[in-house]
Amino acid sequence: MSTTHRLAVEPGIELHVVIDDFTDPWRVPETVVMVHGMGQSLDAWRGWVPHLARHFRVLRFDVRGFGKSTPIAANARWSLERLHADIEALLAFAGCDSAHFIGAQSGGSIAMTFAARQPVRVKSLVAVAPMITGTPDTTRWLRQIERAGVLAWARGTMAGRLGNNATPAQVNYWAEQIQGRTPLSTLQSYLPWVPGVDIRPDLPKVKCPTLVMATTGSGLRPIEGVKAWQEKMSSARLLVIDGDAWHPAGAYPDVCARAALKFLMEKT
Repeated sequence: MSTTHRLAVEPGIELHVVIDDFTDPWRVPETVVMVHGMGQSLDAWRGWVPHLARHFRVLRFDVRGFGKSTPIAANARWSLERLHADIEALLAFAGCDSAHFIGAQSGGSIAMTFAARQPVRVKSLVAVAPMITGTPDTTRWLRQIERAGVLAWARGTMAGRLGNNATPAQVNYWAEQIQGRTPLSTLQSYLPWVPGVDIRPDLPKVKCPTLVMATTGSGLRPIEGVKAWQEKMSSARLLVIDGDAWHPAGAYPDVCARAALKFLMEKT
């Protein structure tokens, strides 16, 4: 079954949470927490849920400011510590001392740094094309958003995110139903913060079993660079997926979810 919740994490800020659990009712399943990337929502994991929710209790949530969570003010200050505190609140809400984590893009950054700083809370980790250092061209994105709107920005960047094999219908769905619905005020505060993100010092501190996924042809994150930072993580292995999408978790959900499920089943 799937259940929907609102979780207050601080005064005036609520997270939209969905728990998907189709495991056998006589079992006590382990929990998987899924952390989406910038400009997305928990619906970004739609294609993954059928693979995972038969074996795990899957906790998806809209990261603060995104999706149906409370929009964030344009002058707000972002930090990984605040995002980690939201995850702590989610785990408490779900009654979990620890969980498995899956993060994509900037959601991968959040999950990886949480694993580095709260190692007892993370049983294993799947990071799909995670952001290791902040995207440098966010100032240009923000100018475009303030000039033409969030939806126009989503449409203009979606082809690269989903790769050359994405259908027009797929691109339109992601632009109109997911990224294009991000509140403007959230992006006005979030995007100036992104270029300063650098999680490289945290990588050697990630000790849990980790699966990193990357694509062969993404110009945004060349595979040679991925290998260089992945090798700094003592318990990480790399899966290279044939494709050119910046966002393989959304572009190739079945391929990624099957690999993640195989990895997670080895850890339980």
